[in-house]
Amino acid sequence: MRSSTDRVAELFGTDEVRSLLATCLPGYEAYAFSELARAARDRLADTPAHSVGILARELRRAGLAIHHARDTGQHAREDPAQLVAFTRIGCDWWARTVDHDGPGLVQAHLIDPCEQLLCAGNTGERDDGYAALRGLATRLGSHSGFVSRWTLHIDDGA
Repeated sequence: MRSSTDRVAELFGTDEVRSLLATCLPGYEAYAFSELARAARDRLADTPAHSVGILARELRRAGLAIHHARDTGQHAREDPAQLVAFTRIGCDWWARTVDHDGPGLVQAHLIDPCEQLLCAGNTGERDDGYAALRGLATRLGSHSGFVSRWTLHIDDGA
């Protein structure tokens, strides 16, 4: 089985996302995706590229969510459309409360790919997409519509 770090790179480390992260971190272009995301999360807070740091934080959190779900034998449930809808509505709400485009980047580069995975027939892909969205939903859990079964207790260091 691939590690969750490798899986996150596979699922979310598109050329576009890598370029977005690397553009904000000169000298990190050749780093592995997980290290690039970690550096972006750690170094871009309170900078003009803060929104990219937010995306990196949520990508790292997605990896932790996937790892936790795999480790504890958790699988996608029968409510993926409800979970996707909640995370989209939660990100829309989040976007109205901040002055950066982090939530928009999270929608485009985390929620959209997860939604595609949830439509796939492969159980492993569905499980990974569902787990990543549960990690995001847990962060957005104070927003109305959150369902407690989506909670994932993960320590993301953020």
